[in-house]
Amino acid sequence: MREQEGWLIYTNNDTQDLKPGEYMLMADPPEKPDAAFVRGISQKLRAEVLDRDGSTCQMCGKAAGEIDPDTGRKVRLHLGHIVDKIYGGKDELSNLRALCSTCNQGAKNVTTEKPSAIWLLAQVRRAGLDDQKAVYEWLRTKYGD
Repeated sequence: MREQEGWLIYTNNDTQDLKPGEYMLMADPPEKPDAAFVRGISQKLRAEVLDRDGSTCQMCGKAAGEIDPDTGRKVRLHLGHIVDKIYGGKDELSNLRALCSTCNQGAKNVTTEKPSAIWLLAQVRRAGLDDQKAVYEWLRTKYGD
């Protein structure tokens, strides 16, 4: 809360009056403006991101409308920031990616980069034969022979 919210909080490192594990709020918390939902991503940009990403989750590969084997529900895609807005990320094509609901929830404040083809190939080569066959079948189903 000190860094992100700007609260003035003392610990035993700041004053000898406090024991380890004790904290003292030294001033009233800064005023926060009322949160208002503003949709910053236009429908055009949203469509560009989904088109570029092939309407698939960029973390797990599930496609929009497929049945998610984990939840038994249809996959819904959202747009997620690669670099979160609180870290200076912008609402622009290069900083947005399609994520399913499950991955979007798990991606809060996580800014992993999209894996490269070399990295993916290395992972498949290291996998066991059954996993390699599963990857092959998934690719064949997705892209055809």
